[in-house]
Amino acid sequence: MGKRSYPLALCGLLSGLAVTAMLLGGVIPAAVYCCPILAMVILLPVREEFGSRAALTAYAAVALLTLLLAADKELAFVYLFLGWYPAAQPRFYRLRPAVLRILAILAACSTCTVVLYTLLLKVFCLGAVTAEFGSYSAIFRIILLAMGNAVFLMTDFLLLRMSTIWNVRLRRHLLK
Repeated sequence: MGKRSYPLALCGLLSGLAVTAMLLGGVIPAAVYCCPILAMVILLPVREEFGSRAALTAYAAVALLTLLLAADKELAFVYLFLGWYPAAQPRFYRLRPAVLRILAILAACSTCTVVLYTLLLKVFCLGAVTAEFGSYSAIFRIILLAMGNAVFLMTDFLLLRMSTIWNVRLRRHLLK
């Protein structure tokens, strides 16, 4: 493959696979948070091979296609608000000490989540989301945010490990 066609082909293939994973979230109701994480992992080789700029481009393409094609708009918006993280992860890992890095990651996750659900509840008025969150108390919403932050930290750990696996094992086998 040529030097210019390989990146385009890999980014296109992985973006299509990520969109497919996102569209599965409309079929499986409990996958509102699992499918965006899966799409982040699918696009991880784009970041590892071509950098954060290409990863942000692939993220934007997947987010746009998911917004247009997905039946579950909450799923599409979750990816839109949190799917950028794999491209930005190396910047977060430049922060020292580790406590500051974790606090920055949690602040980014919490901010994105609060803005996301504020928009979904107040601006877009998605019926299913409004019905679900309307019955929750403020304390329960805070507990949900804390659990979401815990899942986001696990996602960060997963992305870090998958990046290591890509760089150490898979790249060696694929580039032989």
